[in-house]
Amino acid sequence: MIPHSSTNLRNRVNKLYLPKTKALYPLFEVISNSIHAIQERKNEIGDDFNGEIIIKSIRNGDEETLKQISDIEEYPINSFEITDNGIGLNDANLKSFAEFDSEKKAEIGGKGVGRLICLKAFSKLVIESTYKQNGHYKTRTFNYKKSKNGFDDYKDELAEHSNLGTQALLSSYDRKYEKFVPKSLMEIARQIVTHFQLYFIQGFEPTIIIKNQDETEINLTKLFNREFEKEILQDSFEISNQTFKIFISKSHKAQSHKIHYCAHERNVKDEGLSKHLEDLKYRIRNEEYEEGFYFQVFVVGDYLNKNVNEARTSFNFSTDEDDEELDFEEITLSKIRKSTIQSIENLLSEFLQKVRKDKLDGYFPIIKEEFPNYSSVINYNMEKVKKLPLGLSKHELDLKLYEIESEWKMEVKKEGIDLISKEKDITQLDDYKKLYDKFLTEFNEIGQSDLARYIVHRRSVIDLLERLIELNHEDKFANEDIVHSLFFPIKETSDTVSAEKQNLWLLDERLTFNSLLASDKLFKQVEDLNSDSAKRMDLIVKQGEVFENATLFSENKYPFESFTIVEFKRPERDDYKQGDRKKDPVKQVRTYIQEIVSGKEKIKGKRVEANRNTPFYCYIVADKTPSLEEIMEYESFIPTPDGLGYFRFYQTTNSTAYIEVLPFQKILKDARKRNKILFDSLKLS
Repeated sequence: MIPHSSTNLRNRVNKLYLPKTKALYPLFEVISNSIHAIQERKNEIGDDFNGEIIIKSIRNGDEETLKQISDIEEYPINSFEITDNGIGLNDANLKSFAEFDSEKKAEIGGKGVGRLICLKAFSKLVIESTYKQNGHYKTRTFNYKKSKNGFDDYKDELAEHSNLGTQALLSSYDRKYEKFVPKSLMEIARQIVTHFQLYFIQGFEPTIIIKNQDETEINLTKLFNREFEKEILQDSFEISNQTFKIFISKSHKAQSHKIHYCAHERNVKDEGLSKHLEDLKYRIRNEEYEEGFYFQVFVVGDYLNKNVNEARTSFNFSTDEDDEELDFEEITLSKIRKSTIQSIENLLSEFLQKVRKDKLDGYFPIIKEEFPNYSSVINYNMEKVKKLPLGLSKHELDLKLYEIESEWKMEVKKEGIDLISKEKDITQLDDYKKLYDKFLTEFNEIGQSDLARYIVHRRSVIDLLERLIELNHEDKFANEDIVHSLFFPIKETSDTVSAEKQNLWLLDERLTFNSLLASDKLFKQVEDLNSDSAKRMDLIVKQGEVFENATLFSENKYPFESFTIVEFKRPERDDYKQGDRKKDPVKQVRTYIQEIVSGKEKIKGKRVEANRNTPFYCYIVADKTPSLEEIMEYESFIPTPDGLGYFRFYQTTNSTAYIEVLPFQKILKDARKRNKILFDSLKLS
């Protein structure tokens, strides 16, 4: 009697999703059925039974011609013929085959959809199976097609022999799947081994041979022994009372380190391992394995077996990469992955320690020379530092260490908040003291790290300024605006530039403390100055206190007691002209002073008092050139003691001002001298 499907086969196949990149999955399904049939026969006969599966790849072209040509693997594979010596398609197995969602193989992972996957990628499945029923040997043959019932040309007759087993022909690939099938027999063999690797690892596999039409063949057990190292590592862990096992093997032919999440000894989902363990990024080579290998990690467990989808392409639980794991009891891929990574850390601890030591031996000299500010970060976060990626450039290393430092600061800050909010129960006083001592130690270390970072920043700024004032490849000096911006960003004020983003300490440490900075703006554009003058200043600083008391500055204190003006000039500029408002820096600065004294300046509606007794501290940043020296001589400026700069005190009926001319070389020399003790402490000199 012809079997009858319990539902519309064509509709089920059409609704089934099979990615084109999984074009070998139908072959895997048939191999899986053969393994189950062999296991069923072994259960009847005993463990001495030797199961065997022969896979023949059938390529497009004339059969006899293909047997003789030397470049057979240039031709695409059109079909597969799979032959096993299992128990055969007896009545019970035929009923399971015809019945969708059959429960016959539920305990071993059967979902009753394997043949649907076959019809999704192939035109038909041709079956010839010999089985034993009621003491008689019989042979069933039929074609299984994508029709309403599925069965065609069905026959069930007495067998001419007693060799139990089944031959299944996956006939004629759909074109959209065929182009994703490897042409190389070896590549297909490797993919079969990878898919069923847990059978091979545990020694459960029957003899499996795959061959071409020219009789070239590959024994998959020998392939596994040759290419997949047999020194298998294993571990287990529990999540919500569910046990998971992991196996780690070495593959010489894999293309990356991977985690394979498996169900019923078959791979369901895999992912690269390097994004979770960055030390496992490259092929591993050593004296024993010169050609190198990649680790393959397999995760198995009853929970995975019971929660795989019917096509075995995913799991029926949360696999979201951004899973927040709000439900403590819920088992998610994220939780499984986290425990798997910890097991890998344990199993490969000796290997990872060596890799990380070698990596850090390369990084530490760079850190010591270039980034000494991270010394505390490394001391208190060594486990995170050990897990830095391999092969980082100097700048990438800086960024990664900065990330670790930021996380550390956040953790310490949270600890401080928690510590302060704790009730200081006298019975827990000792514990509280320990927590407080730990917090205070790390808090102070963070402070030292920040100070070291600032010192490194100062050294970098000085080095950058030195390069900017040198001739470039076009024998020109840096643009005035670029040099200016190193000291203070152009077109900014203290409202938009924080203290750490400006480098006025190059001129005078006291310039770091101020109440207002207006850079490269017209007076009428400066919010805090109520003046209509269109004349530009490069930089004006209104001090809240006289320089000696600048650290006691209060923004709400009026009136301002002093001002500082800075004028920047391009390095080596030599077109100055005495008395010219555009080309005489002394006249420019004195004009700025006059504008401030005579203008009607207000801050938030309050009048700003500036008169002839208000001290103005003025810096002209300009190199000594012949035209500038002429102005210095005309204005009777006095050379500084080191002979590099000039200064003069002006007192008129309208204003009082001290003006100093600072060449860039003097600024560099003085900045290095003032910061030498800091640079020496970090060995940056």
